Amino acid sequence: MTYQEAAEHAFGQAVSFDPQILRSYDHDLGEMPRPLMALIQHRPHTVVVARSAADVATALSLAKRYDVPVTPRGQASAGYGGAIPSRGGMVLDLSNCNRILAVDADKNTVDVEPGVVWEDLSRALAPHGLDNRVCPTSAPSSTVGGWFAMGGVGIGSLRYGSIRDSVLEIDVAGLDGTIRTFAGADMEPFHQTCGGLGVITRLRLACRPAEAILPLAVRLPDAAAAARFLETLATTPAAYSASLVNAGYCALRAQAEGHRPAITSGFLVSIALLAPQADTAAIARLASDCGGEVLDDAVAAQEWEGRYYPMRIKKIGPSALVGEFFIPFEGFAATSADLTAALPDDAFGLEAFAVRGGKLAVLVYILDDAKALLYPLRMAKAMIPLRLAARHGGAPYATGMWFSALAKGIYGPDKYERIARLKTARDSRDLLNPGSIGGPWLPFLPIISLSRCILWGTACLAPLAARLSYTRRRATKHPGATA
Repeated sequence: MTYQEAAEHAFGQAVSFDPQILRSYDHDLGEMPRPLMALIQHRPHTVVVARSAADVATALSLAKRYDVPVTPRGQASAGYGGAIPSRGGMVLDLSNCNRILAVDADKNTVDVEPGVVWEDLSRALAPHGLDNRVCPTSAPSSTVGGWFAMGGVGIGSLRYGSIRDSVLEIDVAGLDGTIRTFAGADMEPFHQTCGGLGVITRLRLACRPAEAILPLAVRLPDAAAAARFLETLATTPAAYSASLVNAGYCALRAQAEGHRPAITSGFLVSIALLAPQADTAAIARLASDCGGEVLDDAVAAQEWEGRYYPMRIKKIGPSALVGEFFIPFEGFAATSADLTAALPDDAFGLEAFAVRGGKLAVLVYILDDAKALLYPLRMAKAMIPLRLAARHGGAPYATGMWFSALAKGIYGPDKYERIARLKTARDSRDLLNPGSIGGPWLPFLPIISLSRCILWGTACLAPLAARLSYTRRRATKHPGATA
């Protein structure tokens, strides 16, 4: 029996070899230049839409038997290449593994399949008096399993930390078709490795009581004041979530949505407090002590209701380069100042989430056009924010495939070595999401990883790229863009 015959026998209409369908699985949210994509086999030759853990186990057994690379995929809502095949093969679509398996209201936990969407989970938990502890800003579309496999922070991370801190145990399918449960330290290698060690088929999440949220909005005059404010806010018992945006981001979002910007200078901090414990007078005093002010309730409500989909500003680009990094509170002001100096002619917006432990996860959006002739060269700008942050204690946010050369720094040496040992033991032929751990090799020089080349290339090109500003068709840089 050939591979195609075996796949059709196992999955019937849930497997596809149709070129049109395969084309829709060869990319993620990122917009990488064609010359770079041409260096990997990003087009799969098979797509299997799994509907259960048994389907996942069958698909992996098939992949092992026929020596086929297999790339798991949720909604591909990140841009790090973690859901893009680097050696063709099979894409295992997990978006239909989307059942909520069990809710334990006494223990505040829920068991879900990996394809459950965060916003759907929040709605399903509500009748049980529970809600998600954390979720991404892409909650209306991104999946629970995908966010864990990438490693993420977002809404709620000020109080509860990363997604890793809210996952209690997972089931993982291996290439031999067996499914094992991992918890505690044994679970750690599967976090952030994008299915490179196995495919997650179930997650048990800790939930929070569905207490009412009281949103507040505060304007701070500069980055140093914003960092001071967040550092104290983090110690407030009612603090649940906090994010900040600069005036440049507010201007871009206002243009995208057709309204006036909430602020025209400084930083806007959007706070979510647990209403039963909220002390708004204390927040107002804290804002005043930092040189800021509490804004109208209408602004606070608008910011909280609009907390999802920060990438909507992209439509006025019509593309956006995105730089992402972690920075401790104490390094934020210096990094922000360096960014303003390094990108003097670009319209860029900055958004950040406060994370438990005194740090920020920062995203820098630089508008551009992926179809423009100079876009491949200007892409080097996306690495400028990370390099500037590193001077002030910053670190990379995630690896995926494109930044797998940074994996040792992101995982830490101990976890990195453990992952390497497990990869050898569980997947010696590198069939599980090849390239997600260590990166794909250059086709014409298979001793150098593509990810390493990206880092070298962007480091060389960044000074030139910073001088090549992108001129949008409908707007010029907003006066507050570099505030």
